[in-house]
Amino acid sequence: MHADGWLYRVAVALSGFILIVVVAYIVLVQDNRSVQREVNQRQQFINQSIQLARVNEALVRALAAAAANGKDDKLRDLLAQNGITVNAAGEPAATGGPAQTGTPPSPARAQ
Repeated sequence: MHADGWLYRVAVALSGFILIVVVAYIVLVQDNRSVQREVNQRQQFINQSIQLARVNEALVRALAAAAANGKDDKLRDLLAQNGITVNAAGEPAATGGPAQTGTPPSPARAQ
């Protein structure tokens, strides 16, 4: 009889431990889902930013061409206020102001 009571207590202790592990697992899975959701939102923002950067570059080029072709000094001034100068060909050249166009230069490759 004494051995059966000891075995029963070990079985109850193990089942309690298993229950605690399962609850901890459920909590961790839920936390992982919320972190994954946040990561997905950040990735979506990055992807949209890349698309908008392309649109922004095309818009700046169109404005620069319009300023050069139409001799529009107000448009040139507006672009200059945002750090973009227009050359004679109507191509924008960033001057390091608030808004820059183009992609950053790639790092030099080590050989």
